Amino acid sequence: MTINKINAKKSFLIYLPFVIFFAIVFIWHFKLSAIGDDLIYNKLYYGHNIFVVLSSHYENWTSRVLIEFFLIPLAGLPRIVWNFFDSIIFLLIAVLIPKIASNNGKINEKKSFILNSLSCILVLIYIFTISSALNSTGNIATTLNYTWPLFFGLLHFYLVKKYVFNENNSGTIKKIVIYAVMIFALIFAINQEILLMTISVAYFLIIMYCLYNKVKIPNSIFLMLFIIFLGYLNVYLSPGNHARILFEISSKFPDYNNLTLVNKIDLGITVLFNRIMFSHSLINLIFFAVLGVYVYSLTKKNTSIIISSLPIIIIITLGLMAFIGYLPIVEFINEGITKYGLLHSDLNHIVINFILYAIIMISVFYNLLQIYKYRGKKLSYIIFCLLILGFTSQMIRGFSPTVWASAERWEIYYYFFITCITYILTVELFEGKYRLKILVCELLSR
Repeated sequence: MTINKINAKKSFLIYLPFVIFFAIVFIWHFKLSAIGDDLIYNKLYYGHNIFVVLSSHYENWTSRVLIEFFLIPLAGLPRIVWNFFDSIIFLLIAVLIPKIASNNGKINEKKSFILNSLSCILVLIYIFTISSALNSTGNIATTLNYTWPLFFGLLHFYLVKKYVFNENNSGTIKKIVIYAVMIFALIFAINQEILLMTISVAYFLIIMYCLYNKVKIPNSIFLMLFIIFLGYLNVYLSPGNHARILFEISSKFPDYNNLTLVNKIDLGITVLFNRIMFSHSLINLIFFAVLGVYVYSLTKKNTSIIISSLPIIIIITLGLMAFIGYLPIVEFINEGITKYGLLHSDLNHIVINFILYAIIMISVFYNLLQIYKYRGKKLSYIIFCLLILGFTSQMIRGFSPTVWASAERWEIYYYFFITCITYILTVELFEGKYRLKILVCELLSR
């Protein structure tokens, strides 16, 4: 076998998980039907000038002009076009996760295959988790408004990591192309309001990291911050956003204007923890399980596995109670979650729910402290920052009159950050086992 054939075989093995992933996701797309907003945008494509529609929407409905510039044609063209491009978007998300999470060191073919397979599996679970949310108002409309900006946000930070913070010897033309893609990706991502806030927090964390570690902040970062500022101006100045908020309040949450700042924060926290306990999300369960196993692999203490298992015990117990029809406890907990948040409930509901929330939070923070103790600052800070980003995407929920109307769509980004943490911890488990295997082999060879 020639060297070229060997290299081709190795390359095929490395990228095989992505080929299988694309095939699964592409076939899945053909099972999705056109409903809701997909049908509305389809009619807009055939019956109106796209620029007239965008102008009208900016004045009367939304500031997401760039997103809708792609949404309207994709809703109007034969559905197989969106099937293909949306499958590519999910594929690229699976491709980018290992690239962003991994170090710059060389990775052998076997390890690349494992890491790529892990990313594909977790992204498939993520897609399964958010599938009902994507279908809530039409798959084309929801993916263009949520998962496409997510991909472009990932692409942006991948390019920032590779070309802004790492030295590179790219030529002038290549740098222009890279920065053009980087800026376009950022503009597309922040055209989505939730990601605008989340990316702002991400840049705040990056700047804090640079200041703490006395790393010079690259000048291009200030350019990105200026673009983010323009994103806020776009959201604030759009007449359509103000018109939509008034419509959403009057039609879906008439009492929204009566909520205080504390009420809105309470809503964000309350809905997040309630969904953690009652959504029975597979990716949530995997996250808590992997986090617990990883911490136990570090500490080798039974206390660790007990504390780490508390969120899973709560989720499974409440799920079993609902399944077998024993509803008093489940109903009592849910009754505490009023339309205005937990603090509008009575003292008994507040105390019980707060205890459950506190148990979940204590378990997570305990695990973070153990990771910090046994694996150092870097890993614990990365996980903590990802949790902050996921929490940020949910806290915004309380500041929108669609806090209840948008339902599961609010959780699309939270679940993604949980997926990323699960990937990182699983890789850590794999590498720990790999290092242990090498150590044993070295000891036996002596």
